[in-house]
Formats: sequence, structure tokens, C-alpha cells
Amino acid sequence: MSRLAEFRALEHLLAAKKSELSFIKIDPHLKREFEFEGKLRDLLAEYQFGLSDILAIRGIEDEDSKHSWSPPLPLRRFRARQCKYYRNPYTGEMVEAKSTLNKTLQLWMQQYGREEVKRWATVWY
Repeated sequence: MSRLAEFRALEHLLAAKKSELSFIKIDPHLKREFEFEGKLRDLLAEYQFGLSDILAIRGIEDEDSKHSWSPPLPLRRFRARQCKYYRNPYTGEMVEAKSTLNKTLQLWMQQYGREEVKRWATVWY
């Protein structure tokens, strides 16, 4: 691979990751996790504990719970389909869909083409 082709491939990858990062930044679950982490750190500072202290406490609890019986988890037969988030770069509109049968996605596919719309997708875990 030539250096120019490698450069362009990396540039394309960087643009894709920036787009994915912009989706993740607006995720309400991420905001809740940041809020929880901040409150947890404040609480640890208030009681003068560190993360190692909490892990040590948690480790003791885990050893005790090894001996207790718990019922087996039920097996899932089918995996749930993941939600994909599509962001139209021309209008900034976002759509959450599990398949391409979504009405808005269908309109976008007619207007911009199927392959173009597929490139707009990101998956949040």
C-alpha cells in the first residue's frame, strides 16, 4: 500500500471515529455514568476511601457469595437485534432503527442511495 493510500485510509478512519464519538457524547447513558462517577469520587473523598479499599471490600463479599447457591440463568434462544443510529450529515437529523425498514431510512435511501445511508450508521452498546 502506498503512503498516500495509507494516509487516505487513516484519514477516512479518523473521520468515522469522530462521527462515532459525536454520537456517543450525546448518549444519555454516558452522561448518567459520568454523573455517577463524579458522585462516587466525591463520596470516596468525603469518607477518605480509595478505589483499592472499595475493591478489597468487594473482594471479601465475593468470597462469601461463592458458597451460596443461586439458580442458573435462563438460556436465551435468540439474540436481540442491536439498535443502530443513523445521522444524516446533510440535515443533522438522527434516527434510531433496528432495521432498514424504518420509514425515514427508506426515504433517505431513495434520496441518497443505500450504500451512502449505510455509511451513516453507528452502534451504541
